[in-house]
Amino acid sequence: MNQVKNVNRFLFSYLPYLLFFLISFVYFGFFADYIGFYQEKSSLFLFSNDYLVQNLHQPGGFLVYLGKLFTAFFYYPVLGSLFISSVLCLIVFLISWIISNPGKINSLFIPLMAGVAVFLLQTNYQYLFHNSFALMLQLALFCLTIRYMKGWLPVIIAPAWYFITGGFAWIFFLMYILYQIFFIGGKGWYKIIALTGLVVLFLYISKEFLFFQPLRILLVFPYSNTDIGGQFKLFIPVAGFISILPLISRIKLRFRFADRIPVIILKLIAISIPVCLLIITSILRFDVKTRQYFHVEKMFYDNRFDDIITFNTDNPSSNILTIYLNNISLCETGKLDDMLFHFRQSPEGQTLFLKWEMYWEILRRGGYFYYTVGMINEAHRWAFENMVMRGHSPEGLKMLIKTELINGNYSMAAKYISLLDKSLFYGKDARTFRKYLFDDSVVVSDPELGEKRLIKIENDFFSITDDPYSNIELLLGGDSLNKKAFEYKLAFLMLRKDYDGIANEIPRLERCGFEKLPVHVEEVALAYQAMNEGILPDAGNLTINERIIIRFNQFLQTLHFYNDNLNAAEPVLRQRFGNTFWYYTLYL
Repeated sequence: MNQVKNVNRFLFSYLPYLLFFLISFVYFGFFADYIGFYQEKSSLFLFSNDYLVQNLHQPGGFLVYLGKLFTAFFYYPVLGSLFISSVLCLIVFLISWIISNPGKINSLFIPLMAGVAVFLLQTNYQYLFHNSFALMLQLALFCLTIRYMKGWLPVIIAPAWYFITGGFAWIFFLMYILYQIFFIGGKGWYKIIALTGLVVLFLYISKEFLFFQPLRILLVFPYSNTDIGGQFKLFIPVAGFISILPLISRIKLRFRFADRIPVIILKLIAISIPVCLLIITSILRFDVKTRQYFHVEKMFYDNRFDDIITFNTDNPSSNILTIYLNNISLCETGKLDDMLFHFRQSPEGQTLFLKWEMYWEILRRGGYFYYTVGMINEAHRWAFENMVMRGHSPEGLKMLIKTELINGNYSMAAKYISLLDKSLFYGKDARTFRKYLFDDSVVVSDPELGEKRLIKIENDFFSITDDPYSNIELLLGGDSLNKKAFEYKLAFLMLRKDYDGIANEIPRLERCGFEKLPVHVEEVALAYQAMNEGILPDAGNLTINERIIIRFNQFLQTLHFYNDNLNAAEPVLRQRFGNTFWYYTLYL
């Protein structure tokens, strides 16, 4: 008999939470690890008094501070998965503890279903960790309240709790009020009135004398639709459900034909359905394309440009940001005009450079194009604006440091390095950067910083953020030998199918340091020759590779075989010549 009881205790007291935790841990740690990567790169926790004070400027700021502290550990995917899974599992456990006695059917089914809903929210990489953490905190405080704090202490600490967790505190307040109504009765009304009056008074004082924030911000911060990944329609019902848990705990589920089914079977069903939904949700919400993009971004931050090109060759993508980073990698390795059409491109040039937008995803990436072509001040401006809008991030701060070192602004670079040194896991980077301070020879000898200082533009002009191509023209007007900028110019002209423009630029290739014609430029030159009565653009001492000539003849022969019918010839041309300018100019 005791053995049976032990088995039942394991099955219905421990196994549900263990299964939930394991599924969540495996998902966030080994499949959707891009979620932790994105969130870790989105903020930078600093161990400093100033940073703490910055996060105490309004109610809820300390919650964000704690969220950033935990998110910093997402630097290691396994640790990130451990934190996320633990919080989700605690939410399930606390809901179960609140709504009924352990072992009952509704104490298994309802909490697990709520856990599935929060898990679903967390599978969106833009749903920041502090939201789930905040929900868990409200549940934890409520459990402590009904277990240990029977007197007036919950009312007394209400203003402090509101200051710590901000708008999420309303969840706890509503839970406490409902608890007083349904479980305490008459005497509870005094606490309800006192709690309401105290919170309203604190709100008034906060608005008029302490934080000087609009009432709407004070009521909801740090909740925002952006920080929950735009999942308003799911998050609000989940938060609302948690808020009325005391009411739900008064409801006893009644299953039809329950008397005819053994209790153990009902409990197994109550566990199996949510667990199956959890597994199905994890499968459906796993986004291969998003994972691939953030894998590319991770390699990009590590300057693994050749690996990026290889990965994207093996895993073709239609994501503009993926191709944008890939094109930068091509340029950094001197392959932009050799392999541009090996990857899907935007005719408008959106895969070459990003237009200025006060939108975070654009701001934190757009400056890398300018950094590549030597517009260091413009790259610095993008990183600085991103910092102003969203605060410090690891890669944003690194970009600020690099641009200041390249420009020789060592005092300012030292300030940024000191900030990076106060982070949890970027102290090694800070120590590396510190070696470059006040020593031009060390900067010049560095493969990356030295090369950027060498190509850094010296002529001043106002950059046109809405038209990046114009910036290339302005840059080349003052530095006509900037090879990387010139590669981008040729690439853009090819995307626009500007034969004459490319033909006019070909004579400059030799002066810019090209030892051979880029493959796609050769393809353009042959197409130009075919359309202009055999006139080949002047390339100086550079000649077209015989192999490209043979391939162009094969392209024309294939097209003629289908009587120049573009629709009929397309499948064969795509298979044999899909990575050429010739195919692009006919079909894209």
